[in-house]
Amino acid sequence: MNKSSYYISCSRRTDIPRFFYKEFYSAWQKGEIKYNCGFNKQYTVSLKTENVLGYIFWSKDFSFFISHPLFKNLFAENNAVFHFTINNCLELEPNVCSLEKRINTLFLLCEIVGPQRVLWRFDPICKYRNIDNKKKTNYQAFFDILPHIKKAGITRCYFSFMTHYKKHKSRKILFEEFTQEEKENICKELVDAASFANIEIYNCCNPDVLLINPKIKKAHCIDNNILAQTDRFNRHKQLSLKPTRAGCGCFESKDIGSYFQKCPHSCLYCYANPA
Repeated sequence: MNKSSYYISCSRRTDIPRFFYKEFYSAWQKGEIKYNCGFNKQYTVSLKTENVLGYIFWSKDFSFFISHPLFKNLFAENNAVFHFTINNCLELEPNVCSLEKRINTLFLLCEIVGPQRVLWRFDPICKYRNIDNKKKTNYQAFFDILPHIKKAGITRCYFSFMTHYKKHKSRKILFEEFTQEEKENICKELVDAASFANIEIYNCCNPDVLLINPKIKKAHCIDNNILAQTDRFNRHKQLSLKPTRAGCGCFESKDIGSYFQKCPHSCLYCYANPA
């Protein structure tokens, strides 16, 4: 690999593996991708094997991505890890496919790439009032999903408490902040259940949560150690920390997504969706 090689993040900004996978595979065949990340700036990034150390894919539904004819070639030639977000709350995620389908996709993905390359995201945990003004949270689904995660052989769970932005105030439900006591109780329940399943819990971008329970570890969603451990081609090189926001523990990568690629999942908590 040359000195300018890098990892590709695909993508924090939108769900490319679900909705823009055709564009990704077309770009991968061409050896480069162009994207606009705002501020009238367009970037071109090489996807040639000699430039790419590996990929970090993010999605709520990998079914279309891994069933594409080029997926086997992509994985045969490149390192890759997969952040698979699996929650279960129709009020907040109106266009996400059924939990049953996502669990089936999870098992298939683990079978193809190995569970050590699949990271479960239960993210974010929200507190809200629905259109009937009923106070609700979405964290209870964790306990229904957890047995499937264990069965698949996955050993890591990444979670966060929702970060609130001004744009959320214009949405059809009212999001509320958790109290400290509520956070402590939820963290205890998550840790106790996950520990029993031999799954480690990592928190993303909530520094205060790391003080609540010593069994909750700081997340490095793009993790130098995981990328080194899952390297099949002797390509990995030591990475530097490059957080994208306060509390972020990510290491350096190039994210090839664009906020102009609006995600049709339309999750109500998502910071990437327009107000």
